[in-house]
Amino acid sequence: MKAEADRYLITNNTLSRLKEELKQHKSLFIAFDFDNTVYDYHQVGDIYPLVESILKKAKQLGHKLILFTGNEGDRLIEIIDYCGSHGYSPDFVNENPIMSTRKPYYNILLDDRAGLNESYSILKEVLNEK
Repeated sequence: MKAEADRYLITNNTLSRLKEELKQHKSLFIAFDFDNTVYDYHQVGDIYPLVESILKKAKQLGHKLILFTGNEGDRLIEIIDYCGSHGYSPDFVNENPIMSTRKPYYNILLDDRAGLNESYSILKEVLNEK
């Protein structure tokens, strides 16, 4: 079998992989950033109803949410409260949910600096099939 070059640069391959992981494990670990992904960090009037909606839907379907943020201390507590009051309380915060390692683990990441549009679209398609 010949290896496929840059397999996961092809959206359909990424989509198929996520669908297979959901089928195999019955749920997903969905990581999300806070600033400029669900919250207007720069206070320029941005809103994030689509990302918040997909996180709420994922939570309602029983998927695990992982908040990955660089914020700490009191600000982190405020962020966790914010997420909860908006209907998507994180199950994990800045941690790997399956093993003790520095490397984050998730099936998909929603982050304004990491291809948010594509990951949002892929996650939306997978959740809409459920």
